[in-house]
Amino acid sequence: MRYSMSESIPDWLKPPQPPQPQLSPARQLFLTLAAAQEHPRHYAKTVVEVIPAAHHILILNALEDGVMNDTWDDLLICTPPGSAKSTYVSHVFPSWYMGKFPHENIIIASHTATLAEKWSRKVRDTVASPIHMQVFPDSQLSKDSTAVSNWSTTKGGSCLAAGAGMAILGNRARMIFCDDLVSGWEQAQSITQLTKLQDWWASDLKSRMKPYAKRVIVNQRLSPNDIAGFVMKEHAKFPTRRLKVIILPMEADSEDDPLGRKPGDILWPEWYTPEMVADLKRDDLIWRTMWQQQPPSDDGSWVSGEEIKIVDIVPKDGNHYLLSDLALSVNTGDYSVHLMVRVTESRDIYIVEGWRDRVSPEITVDKHLDLIDAYGPMESLIDDDNAAKVYVHLLGAKARERGIPVPWKMLPMRGQDKETRAAPLRGWFKRGKVFLKRAPWNDWLVKELIAFPNALGQGVDDGVDALSLIGRRLGALSVISPEAEKKQQEFQNQVTLDGLWEQYDLDNPKGLELRMA
Repeated sequence: MRYSMSESIPDWLKPPQPPQPQLSPARQLFLTLAAAQEHPRHYAKTVVEVIPAAHHILILNALEDGVMNDTWDDLLICTPPGSAKSTYVSHVFPSWYMGKFPHENIIIASHTATLAEKWSRKVRDTVASPIHMQVFPDSQLSKDSTAVSNWSTTKGGSCLAAGAGMAILGNRARMIFCDDLVSGWEQAQSITQLTKLQDWWASDLKSRMKPYAKRVIVNQRLSPNDIAGFVMKEHAKFPTRRLKVIILPMEADSEDDPLGRKPGDILWPEWYTPEMVADLKRDDLIWRTMWQQQPPSDDGSWVSGEEIKIVDIVPKDGNHYLLSDLALSVNTGDYSVHLMVRVTESRDIYIVEGWRDRVSPEITVDKHLDLIDAYGPMESLIDDDNAAKVYVHLLGAKARERGIPVPWKMLPMRGQDKETRAAPLRGWFKRGKVFLKRAPWNDWLVKELIAFPNALGQGVDDGVDALSLIGRRLGALSVISPEAEKKQQEFQNQVTLDGLWEQYDLDNPKGLELRMA
């Protein structure tokens, strides 16, 4: 019988193959250690004991290429949340680098010193491990300098952990690893906070660079003006440093995907499931920004006129929330403001009624109770400032007199300025999720929104202050199930006035928070 070239020959007809030589354990160990010393992708498996996925290998190869072949000065990596980017950029590669170059200095920076120290500790502990010292015998941790915030090697190298915004004095580095310098979505919506971060990047951090130093920036995109956007814009204006950019969207969206994926293919399918991706697409702005690494363009305004939507019809589903910003002065100064909003099941925010005036606290209380009586809100939200702590006692006495329960909820300010507190609200506007019911009060609220945060004087942003409460509150409510909301509504409907008074402990100045929260 003859077999054509296209047919497979049965194994029993194939000539016997010579036995393959078996490597001795010592030889196998030598090759393993040599591979780990040569390439960080092998170091990851041998020393850190993690198995890199395809995108991790892409990142590690780009890092290695920049260091060993000097192919870039700045490396910008944008990947979705949860893609283990920090493990490889802030742990595996710095550890390998300190083994390869134990005399060099590095800085690991993140949005807080605590997070930067977390990665510095991991690198320090890895460098001190026996397996690392087998791979790199000349790289050893100095016993005289082992603090997680600033440690050294016996060859004079060092690792400094730094939080974004902190002063970095007396330390210069050959490599700087910047991991998630923006703390999250809220900070990314604050122009003031981003400007401070950009100033720190351009001054404090840049001044710590040695000649020919390299910087690595890894993050998820959060806004057009986050640190990744800033770096790309600065490079376009002043291309004095060679910038390499790696963008890895959750779903491949072009034929030239860095990983060679086809359009629609998921990043790291061993981890991200189709069900997870489908759920992520429910919010288009967050999907495009954080997961696809494509933040929409931004004209620089806090909220643009096109993003303020005025409608005539408000959906009937969802729950009401009363938002209040207080001023204790009369006729002058800031306004007292009440806004009633309806939050639908799809998390759209409809502002259905607005009131502001420079009147006595007694009149403000009466309007407060009128709105609660008319709409039956789920919660009455207010900042926990000094004015509120005075106001709550007057409101409580008047509520008892009129027999109207008040579902009071004070939100902590945490020392944040107006713009930072309003940042989540800006995100809702940018996502097209805020609507104003057409009414005469639209005029003053729209003017405040357009001018914020740059308007000067008194009474220019009280409506924004009140409206920002729902932006902050919805972040906490986003994980509440419909069953939990139903129970909260049942409590509101069934509780007696005396029971509500006891729940809020309004007789006790220190007991202003709802005990059942």
